[in-house]
Amino acid sequence: MLASIGATGAVVIAGCMGDDGPDRDYYEVEFHEFDTVLEIDQDPDQTLLYDGLDQGWELPYACEEGTCGQCAARYDGDANEVIRHDGNEYLDDEQVEDGWFLPCVAYAEDDFAMQTNVHPDDEDEE
Repeated sequence: MLASIGATGAVVIAGCMGDDGPDRDYYEVEFHEFDTVLEIDQDPDQTLLYDGLDQGWELPYACEEGTCGQCAARYDGDANEVIRHDGNEYLDDEQVEDGWFLPCVAYAEDDFAMQTNVHPDDEDEE
């Protein structure tokens, strides 16, 4: 699990309760900043960004098309293992392998924790 970061940071834990097979129909998502547990449907038309926004999460975003990177989030591992991008035009393959993904065009494919309110460009400044 990732720890919460600063006043603007947050951690989200996505996990399915119950059936462990590939035909699971929802994830339970815990958003630490608001201390909420949500059941997130695996709707093929609903991205992680919209699942969060529908629940009142304060997630950053702008283009909603995978081109600006404002909604960038990070998984502690290779993001290809837990999400599927549909339209990522901002992150390169190495960044995705380093855990970065775009919730506005991302769909969960496994249980995972993600850190929000972070940006890959900020990593270069450290």
